[in-house]
Amino acid sequence: MKKVFVSGGGTGGHFYPALSVAENLKEKGFSITYIGTTNGIESKKDFPADEKILYPMKAVRGKSIIGKIQGVFSLLSTTFKVYNQIKKEKPDFSICFGGYTSIPLGLASFLAEVPLYIHEQNSIPSYSNKILSYFAKKVFITFELTDKFFDRKKTVLTGMPLRKNIVERAKNYVYKPNQTKTVLVVGGSQGAKKLSENAISLASEMKDIKFILIKGKWQVEVPNLENLTVYEYVDNMEDFYTSADVVISRSGSSSVNEILCFGKYAIFVPFPYAASNHQYYNVKWLKDLGLCELIEEKDLSKEVLKEALKDAFNKDLESLSKKIKEYAIFDSGEKIVENILNDFKNN
Repeated sequence: MKKVFVSGGGTGGHFYPALSVAENLKEKGFSITYIGTTNGIESKKDFPADEKILYPMKAVRGKSIIGKIQGVFSLLSTTFKVYNQIKKEKPDFSICFGGYTSIPLGLASFLAEVPLYIHEQNSIPSYSNKILSYFAKKVFITFELTDKFFDRKKTVLTGMPLRKNIVERAKNYVYKPNQTKTVLVVGGSQGAKKLSENAISLASEMKDIKFILIKGKWQVEVPNLENLTVYEYVDNMEDFYTSADVVISRSGSSSVNEILCFGKYAIFVPFPYAASNHQYYNVKWLKDLGLCELIEEKDLSKEVLKEALKDAFNKDLESLSKKIKEYAIFDSGEKIVENILNDFKNN
């Protein structure tokens, strides 16, 4: 049976694209071994794998000296465990989706001479993907501007693999303005306290606009307002995208690409502490095209957000929606799998 090793986890940004591609591989008859960490989202979520192996890996970046040493040791010790697993199961290839959890599978695949593929979600690549790119056969990228960070002979623009329910709903969705102007506010997988607080303040002032806030883990004071609905977390994001006229959001790669698929005009507020400020660059190209608004967190205030919203609702959102949707890639997962299988046909 055809076999593949997959790694990508720690956070949803690495886990969900790995899951999307794994579903495509499963449909092609592959047996999947998933490598992840006991400390990440993968310990709580299901993955379409025949075998799911979780190791107590630790991150290196952003840690103290002792933390870095512990992180490096955990990654190296895991690498040798994964190497032994690869030697035993002999996969056809491995695919990694970035983050520190990908390092052991990437290095072990190189040492075991198993073809390695990687996918980079963000505009500016992670350190782990920069390292693994030297050993990879191909580097699949989400944003066109990312190819300058890798060997261009290896890069393939595939877009961001998204969850099936998002893609299926977005494909045939056509935006029509709501009778009551509706704004969806999303703080990303972790939520965004400042964004939530500003949205709540705006809801209390802009009574003619309906606000839907997905606040994440943060505790914020929520007044009882008729035009404000607050959720901590939702699984059915597709329902919320379709109900909104304008989206206010962080600019992690999944969020950006979901918003592109639904053709939504968005006001992006990048997470300022993202590695290499990648959230800013995930959307700067879209802002340069005039297809979104971009506010850095240092400039964020209720007044600035209010003006941006007023400006958004003065635009022809229907025409903008069609233009935004032109930049969406709906078949990213399929593109990645086809590229890999073509490699094997041609060898």
